[in-house]
Amino acid sequence: MQKTAQAATVLALAIVATSALAQEAIGILKRSRGDVAVERAGVRVPAMKGMELRRGDRLITAKGGYAYVELRGTAPLAVGPETQILLDRYAVDEKRLADRSAPRLLQSLASYFALNRHR
Repeated sequence: MQKTAQAATVLALAIVATSALAQEAIGILKRSRGDVAVERAGVRVPAMKGMELRRGDRLITAKGGYAYVELRGTAPLAVGPETQILLDRYAVDEKRLADRSAPRLLQSLASYFALNRHR
C-alpha cells in the first residue's frame, strides 16, 4: 500500500513539473493595435501589452489588427492583420542571441515601421 502511495506521489510530481515547463513564458506582447487576441487552452482573451506568451498559445489578429512580440532568444516578431500563429514549436537558441546580424535597435525600428505602414 505504501509503495502505491509513493508511486502516485512521484507521478503527481512528474505531472506538475511537466506542466510547469509547458507554462514557462517564451515571449511577451510588446505592442498591439486593433483586434488582437491570445487563445490559451481553448480560452480566447484580448491581448494586452505586457502579456506573457507561452508554448501552445495561439496569437490571433483580425482585419486591421497588428502585434509586435518579443520571443526569448530570437528576433522580434511583427504579426500583420488576419493572422493566426500557433506557438507550439518554440526552441530557444542562446548562441543565436550573440550572433545576431543586425543590432536590436535596427530590428526594433524595422518592426515599428512594418506595423505602422498601413496608417
